[in-house]
Amino acid sequence: MRRTHDQLAADQNKPAPPVVTADLSEKTLILIGANAGLGFEAAKHFASMNPARLVLTARDEAKGKMALAQIQEDTGYTKAELWIIDLANFSSVIAFADKAERELDRLDILIENAGMMTYEYEEAEGWERTLHTNNLGPGLLAIRMIPKMVETARRYSAHPRVVVVASDTHYWTKIEKDVIGSAGILATLSNKEYCTQEVMYHRYHDTKLLNVLFARALQVHVRSSPAMITVCAVNPGLCVSGLLTRLPSDAEEAQAILKDRDEFAFTTEEGSRQLVYGAVGSLDDEEKIRGKYIQMSEVTEESDFAISEDGKIVEGKVWEEMLEIFGDIDPKVTEVAKVYLTKP
Repeated sequence: MRRTHDQLAADQNKPAPPVVTADLSEKTLILIGANAGLGFEAAKHFASMNPARLVLTARDEAKGKMALAQIQEDTGYTKAELWIIDLANFSSVIAFADKAERELDRLDILIENAGMMTYEYEEAEGWERTLHTNNLGPGLLAIRMIPKMVETARRYSAHPRVVVVASDTHYWTKIEKDVIGSAGILATLSNKEYCTQEVMYHRYHDTKLLNVLFARALQVHVRSSPAMITVCAVNPGLCVSGLLTRLPSDAEEAQAILKDRDEFAFTTEEGSRQLVYGAVGSLDDEEKIRGKYIQMSEVTEESDFAISEDGKIVEGKVWEEMLEIFGDIDPKVTEVAKVYLTKP
Protein backbone atom coordinates (compact mmCIF):
# COMPACT_ATOMS: atom_id res chain seq x y z
CA MET A 1 0.00 0.00 0.00
CA ARG A 2 0.99 3.63 -0.36
CA ARG A 3 1.06 5.73 2.78
CA THR A 4 0.36 9.40 2.32
CA HIS A 5 1.13 12.30 4.61
CA ASP A 6 -2.58 12.55 5.40
CA GLN A 7 -2.68 8.91 6.48
CA LEU A 8 0.32 9.48 8.71
CA ALA A 9 -1.39 12.47 10.27
CA ALA A 10 -4.63 10.53 10.76
CA ASP A 11 -2.85 7.71 12.61
CA GLN A 12 -0.80 10.10 14.70
CA ASN A 13 -3.97 11.89 15.78
CA LYS A 14 -5.57 8.67 17.01
CA PRO A 15 -5.17 7.68 20.65
CA ALA A 16 -2.14 5.45 21.06
CA PRO A 17 -3.16 1.82 21.65
CA PRO A 18 -2.86 0.73 25.27
CA VAL A 19 0.20 -1.17 26.40
CA VAL A 20 -0.28 -4.94 26.44
CA THR A 21 0.99 -7.01 29.34
CA ALA A 22 1.93 -10.62 29.98
CA ASP A 23 3.37 -12.83 32.68
CA LEU A 24 7.12 -12.83 32.02
CA SER A 25 8.16 -14.36 35.34
CA GLU A 26 9.80 -17.34 33.60
CA LYS A 27 11.00 -15.51 30.48
CA THR A 28 14.33 -14.04 29.41
CA LEU A 29 14.40 -10.88 27.29
CA ILE A 30 17.15 -9.00 25.49
CA LEU A 31 16.32 -5.39 24.63
CA ILE A 32 18.85 -3.67 22.38
CA GLY A 33 19.26 0.08 22.84
CA ALA A 34 17.61 0.46 26.24
CA ASN A 35 19.39 3.44 27.77
CA ALA A 36 17.27 6.15 26.12
CA GLY A 37 14.19 6.86 24.04
CA LEU A 38 11.89 4.06 22.93
CA GLY A 39 14.10 1.35 24.38
CA PHE A 40 14.23 2.97 27.81
CA GLU A 41 10.45 3.34 27.99
CA ALA A 42 9.92 -0.22 26.72
CA ALA A 43 12.38 -1.47 29.35
CA LYS A 44 10.22 0.04 32.08
CA HIS A 45 7.14 -1.68 30.69
CA PHE A 46 8.94 -5.02 30.58
CA ALA A 47 10.36 -4.54 34.08
CA SER A 48 6.81 -4.11 35.38
CA MET A 49 6.04 -7.61 34.03
CA ASN A 50 8.76 -9.13 36.26
CA PRO A 51 10.80 -11.15 33.75
CA ALA A 52 13.13 -13.81 35.10
CA ARG A 53 15.97 -12.04 33.29
CA LEU A 54 15.93 -8.69 31.52
CA VAL A 55 19.11 -7.90 29.61
CA LEU A 56 19.31 -4.26 28.61
CA THR A 57 22.01 -2.95 26.30
CA ALA A 58 23.85 0.28 25.64
CA ARG A 59 26.96 1.35 23.77
CA ASP A 60 28.11 3.60 26.62
CA GLU A 61 28.49 1.89 30.00
CA ALA A 62 28.05 5.05 32.07
CA LYS A 63 24.81 5.98 30.29
CA GLY A 64 23.63 2.40 30.57
CA LYS A 65 24.21 2.34 34.33
CA MET A 66 22.28 5.58 34.74
CA ALA A 67 19.35 4.13 32.81
CA LEU A 68 19.49 0.91 34.84
CA ALA A 69 19.33 2.85 38.10
CA GLN A 70 16.40 4.95 36.84
CA ILE A 71 14.46 1.87 35.72
CA GLN A 72 14.95 0.29 39.14
CA GLU A 73 13.81 3.50 40.84
CA ASP A 74 10.74 3.86 38.61
CA THR A 75 9.60 0.23 38.66
CA GLY A 76 11.10 -1.43 41.72
CA TYR A 77 12.46 -4.20 39.49
CA THR A 78 15.98 -5.15 40.61
CA LYS A 79 16.97 -7.96 38.24
CA ALA A 80 17.77 -5.96 35.10
CA GLU A 81 21.28 -6.49 33.70
CA LEU A 82 23.37 -4.16 31.57
CA TRP A 83 25.36 -5.65 28.69
CA ILE A 84 27.40 -3.55 26.28
CA ILE A 85 27.07 -3.79 22.49
CA ASP A 86 27.96 -1.54 19.58
CA LEU A 87 25.97 -2.55 16.51
CA ALA A 88 28.44 -0.71 14.26
CA ASN A 89 31.22 -3.05 15.39
CA PHE A 90 31.07 -6.68 14.28
CA SER A 91 33.48 -7.82 17.01
CA SER A 92 31.22 -6.27 19.64
CA VAL A 93 28.17 -8.04 18.20
CA ILE A 94 30.00 -11.38 18.06
CA ALA A 95 31.26 -10.99 21.65
CA PHE A 96 27.72 -10.20 22.79
CA ALA A 97 26.33 -13.24 21.00
CA ASP A 98 29.04 -15.47 22.48
CA LYS A 99 28.24 -14.18 25.96
CA ALA A 100 24.53 -14.83 25.45
CA GLU A 101 25.29 -18.40 24.37
CA ARG A 102 27.36 -18.98 27.51
CA GLU A 103 25.34 -17.16 30.13
CA LEU A 104 21.68 -17.41 29.15
CA ASP A 105 19.76 -20.56 29.97
CA ARG A 106 17.01 -19.46 27.59
CA LEU A 107 16.05 -16.59 25.29
CA ASP A 108 12.37 -15.88 24.78
CA ILE A 109 12.40 -12.39 23.28
CA LEU A 110 15.00 -10.43 21.32
CA ILE A 111 14.02 -6.84 20.58
CA GLU A 112 16.27 -5.17 18.01
CA ASN A 113 15.81 -1.47 18.64
CA ALA A 114 18.30 0.17 16.27
CA GLY A 115 17.45 3.59 14.90
CA MET A 116 20.50 5.64 14.00
CA MET A 117 19.68 8.60 11.75
CA THR A 118 22.32 10.66 10.00
CA TYR A 119 22.38 12.74 6.85
CA GLU A 120 26.14 12.72 6.36
CA TYR A 121 28.27 9.85 5.08
CA GLU A 122 30.20 8.18 7.88
CA GLU A 123 32.10 4.92 7.67
CA ALA A 124 32.42 2.10 10.20
CA GLU A 125 34.46 -1.01 9.42
CA GLY A 126 34.21 -0.32 5.70
CA TRP A 127 30.42 0.15 5.75
CA GLU A 128 28.24 3.25 5.77
CA ARG A 129 27.53 3.68 9.48
CA THR A 130 23.72 3.94 9.37
CA LEU A 131 23.49 0.76 7.31
CA HIS A 132 25.89 -0.98 9.68
CA THR A 133 24.02 0.14 12.82
CA ASN A 134 20.45 -0.34 11.62
CA ASN A 135 20.84 -3.45 9.45
CA LEU A 136 24.14 -5.32 9.49
CA GLY A 137 24.74 -5.36 13.25
CA PRO A 138 21.15 -6.34 14.12
CA GLY A 139 21.07 -8.91 11.31
CA LEU A 140 24.21 -10.63 12.56
CA LEU A 141 22.93 -10.67 16.14
CA ALA A 142 19.52 -12.07 15.20
CA ILE A 143 21.03 -14.91 13.20
CA ARG A 144 23.50 -15.76 15.97
CA MET A 145 20.65 -15.91 18.51
CA ILE A 146 18.59 -18.43 16.54
CA PRO A 147 20.18 -21.55 18.13
CA LYS A 148 19.47 -20.29 21.66
CA MET A 149 15.87 -19.45 20.72
CA VAL A 150 15.31 -22.84 19.09
CA GLU A 151 16.74 -24.49 22.20
CA THR A 152 14.36 -22.40 24.33
CA ALA A 153 11.39 -23.43 22.21
CA ARG A 154 12.26 -27.12 22.47
CA ARG A 155 13.17 -27.25 26.17
CA TYR A 156 10.38 -25.06 27.50
CA SER A 157 7.61 -25.50 24.89
CA ALA A 158 7.90 -21.75 24.33
CA HIS A 159 7.39 -19.52 21.28
CA PRO A 160 10.40 -17.17 21.16
CA ARG A 161 10.13 -13.91 19.27
CA VAL A 162 12.44 -11.61 17.35
CA VAL A 163 11.08 -8.06 17.18
CA VAL A 164 12.65 -5.74 14.59
CA VAL A 165 11.93 -2.06 15.16
CA ALA A 166 11.14 -0.58 11.75
CA SER A 167 9.33 2.63 10.74
CA ASP A 168 6.59 3.91 8.48
CA THR A 169 9.31 5.87 6.68
CA HIS A 170 9.83 2.65 4.71
CA TYR A 171 6.73 3.63 2.72
CA TRP A 172 8.58 6.58 1.24
CA THR A 173 11.56 4.90 -0.35
CA LYS A 174 12.53 2.09 -2.70
CA ILE A 175 15.65 0.41 -3.98
CA GLU A 176 16.53 1.62 -7.47
CA LYS A 177 16.67 -0.76 -10.41
CA ASP A 178 20.39 -0.31 -11.02
CA VAL A 179 21.10 -1.10 -7.36
CA ILE A 180 18.89 -4.21 -7.52
CA GLY A 181 20.84 -5.37 -10.55
CA SER A 182 24.24 -4.77 -8.97
CA ALA A 183 26.52 -7.54 -7.74
CA GLY A 184 25.81 -6.60 -4.13
CA ILE A 185 22.88 -4.44 -3.00
CA LEU A 186 24.29 -3.71 0.46
CA ALA A 187 27.76 -3.09 -0.96
CA THR A 188 26.33 -0.62 -3.48
CA LEU A 189 24.18 1.17 -0.90
CA SER A 190 27.25 1.50 1.29
CA ASN A 191 29.60 2.73 -1.43
CA LYS A 192 30.85 6.24 -0.71
CA GLU A 193 30.47 7.35 -4.31
CA TYR A 194 26.86 6.16 -4.33
CA CYS A 195 26.08 7.91 -1.04
CA THR A 196 25.51 11.40 -2.40
CA GLN A 197 23.82 14.03 -0.26
CA GLU A 198 20.50 13.22 -1.93
CA VAL A 199 20.90 9.52 -1.12
CA MET A 200 21.85 10.24 2.48
CA TYR A 201 18.76 12.37 2.96
CA HIS A 202 16.66 9.18 2.65
CA ARG A 203 19.19 6.71 4.05
CA TYR A 204 17.23 6.20 7.29
CA HIS A 205 14.15 5.34 5.19
CA ASP A 206 16.23 2.83 3.21
CA THR A 207 17.44 1.11 6.38
CA LYS A 208 13.92 0.84 7.74
CA LEU A 209 12.76 -0.73 4.45
CA LEU A 210 15.59 -3.23 4.82
CA ASN A 211 14.43 -3.89 8.40
CA VAL A 212 10.98 -4.86 7.10
CA LEU A 213 12.46 -7.10 4.41
CA PHE A 214 14.88 -8.72 6.88
CA ALA A 215 12.11 -9.59 9.34
CA ARG A 216 10.16 -11.20 6.54
CA ALA A 217 13.18 -13.09 5.23
CA LEU A 218 14.24 -14.32 8.66
CA GLN A 219 10.76 -15.70 9.27
CA VAL A 220 10.84 -17.54 5.95
CA HIS A 221 14.32 -19.00 6.48
CA VAL A 222 14.16 -20.11 10.12
CA ARG A 223 13.99 -23.85 9.57
CA SER A 224 11.82 -24.51 12.63
CA SER A 225 9.27 -21.88 11.57
CA PRO A 226 6.37 -21.59 11.85
CA ALA A 227 6.16 -24.00 14.77
CA MET A 228 8.65 -22.27 17.03
CA ILE A 229 10.01 -18.79 16.35
CA THR A 230 7.96 -15.70 15.52
CA VAL A 231 9.58 -12.74 13.75
CA CYS A 232 7.82 -9.41 13.26
CA ALA A 233 8.61 -5.79 12.43
CA VAL A 234 6.98 -2.96 14.38
CA ASN A 235 6.48 0.74 13.72
CA PRO A 236 6.51 2.94 16.85
CA GLY A 237 5.19 5.90 14.86
CA LEU A 238 6.50 9.45 14.88
CA CYS A 239 7.63 10.12 18.45
CA VAL A 240 9.20 12.84 20.53
CA SER A 241 12.79 11.64 20.82
CA GLY A 242 16.39 12.61 20.22
CA LEU A 243 16.46 10.78 16.89
CA LEU A 244 15.90 13.92 14.83
CA THR A 245 18.45 16.11 16.56
CA ARG A 246 20.90 15.99 13.64
CA LEU A 247 18.56 17.15 10.89
CA PRO A 248 20.27 19.31 8.26
CA SER A 249 18.64 22.69 7.76
CA ASP A 250 18.61 22.33 3.96
CA ALA A 251 16.78 18.96 3.92
CA GLU A 252 13.21 19.94 3.09
CA GLU A 253 11.68 16.53 3.78
CA ALA A 254 13.55 16.19 7.05
CA GLN A 255 12.37 19.59 8.25
CA ALA A 256 8.80 18.64 7.33
CA ILE A 257 9.12 15.57 9.53
CA LEU A 258 10.36 17.74 12.38
CA LYS A 259 7.37 20.06 11.95
CA ASP A 260 5.05 17.05 11.99
CA ARG A 261 6.69 15.84 15.16
CA ASP A 262 6.03 19.15 16.84
CA GLU A 263 2.38 19.02 15.76
CA PHE A 264 1.27 15.47 16.49
CA ALA A 265 4.05 13.20 17.69
CA PHE A 266 3.39 10.42 20.16
CA THR A 267 5.32 10.53 23.39
CA THR A 268 8.26 8.18 23.57
CA GLU A 269 6.34 6.06 26.06
CA GLU A 270 3.40 5.79 23.68
CA GLY A 271 5.69 4.74 20.84
CA SER A 272 7.39 2.15 23.04
CA ARG A 273 4.08 0.33 23.38
CA GLN A 274 4.58 -1.04 19.87
CA LEU A 275 7.86 -2.67 20.91
CA VAL A 276 5.95 -4.27 23.76
CA TYR A 277 3.17 -5.40 21.44
CA GLY A 278 5.67 -7.07 19.13
CA ALA A 279 7.09 -8.92 22.11
CA VAL A 280 3.94 -10.00 23.97
CA GLY A 281 0.93 -9.09 21.82
CA SER A 282 -1.25 -11.71 20.11
CA LEU A 283 0.07 -14.52 22.31
CA ASP A 284 -3.04 -16.56 21.53
CA ASP A 285 -2.35 -16.38 17.79
CA GLU A 286 1.35 -16.50 16.89
CA GLU A 287 0.57 -17.13 13.23
CA LYS A 288 -1.21 -13.79 12.98
CA ILE A 289 1.99 -11.79 13.32
CA ARG A 290 4.66 -14.13 11.91
CA GLY A 291 6.70 -12.24 9.33
CA LYS A 292 4.30 -9.30 9.53
CA TYR A 293 4.62 -5.54 9.85
CA ILE A 294 2.72 -4.02 12.77
CA GLN A 295 1.66 -0.48 13.56
CA MET A 296 -0.94 0.84 16.01
CA SER A 297 -0.98 -2.75 17.39
CA GLU A 298 -2.43 -4.08 14.14
CA VAL A 299 -0.95 -6.10 11.29
CA THR A 300 -0.62 -3.70 8.35
CA GLU A 301 0.35 -4.15 4.73
CA GLU A 302 3.89 -3.07 3.94
CA SER A 303 4.81 -0.52 1.28
CA ASP A 304 4.02 -1.03 -2.39
CA PHE A 305 7.72 -1.60 -3.04
CA ALA A 306 8.08 -4.13 -0.21
CA ILE A 307 5.27 -6.31 -1.60
CA SER A 308 6.26 -5.85 -5.26
CA GLU A 309 8.31 -8.31 -7.30
CA ASP A 310 11.30 -5.98 -7.00
CA GLY A 311 10.82 -5.94 -3.23
CA LYS A 312 10.83 -9.73 -3.11
CA ILE A 313 13.98 -9.80 -5.25
CA VAL A 314 15.71 -7.36 -2.89
CA GLU A 315 14.59 -9.42 0.11
CA GLY A 316 16.16 -12.57 -1.33
CA LYS A 317 19.36 -10.98 -2.61
CA VAL A 318 20.02 -9.03 0.59
CA TRP A 319 19.42 -12.15 2.68
CA GLU A 320 22.01 -14.07 0.66
CA GLU A 321 24.42 -11.14 0.77
CA MET A 322 24.06 -10.87 4.55
CA LEU A 323 24.81 -14.57 5.05
CA GLU A 324 27.93 -14.21 2.92
CA ILE A 325 29.10 -11.08 4.76
CA PHE A 326 28.43 -12.56 8.19
CA GLY A 327 29.93 -15.93 7.32
CA ASP A 328 33.18 -14.24 6.32
CA ILE A 329 33.51 -12.47 9.68
CA ASP A 330 31.99 -15.09 12.00
CA PRO A 331 32.30 -18.81 11.18
CA LYS A 332 29.46 -19.59 13.60
CA VAL A 333 27.04 -17.96 11.16
CA THR A 334 27.86 -20.59 8.55
CA GLU A 335 27.05 -23.32 11.08
CA VAL A 336 23.78 -21.62 12.09
CA ALA A 337 22.78 -21.34 8.44
CA LYS A 338 23.57 -25.00 7.85
CA VAL A 339 21.68 -26.33 10.88
CA TYR A 340 18.86 -23.86 11.50
CA LEU A 341 18.13 -21.96 8.29
CA THR A 342 16.68 -23.07 5.00
CA LYS A 343 19.03 -22.67 2.07
CA PRO A 344 18.76 -19.37 0.12
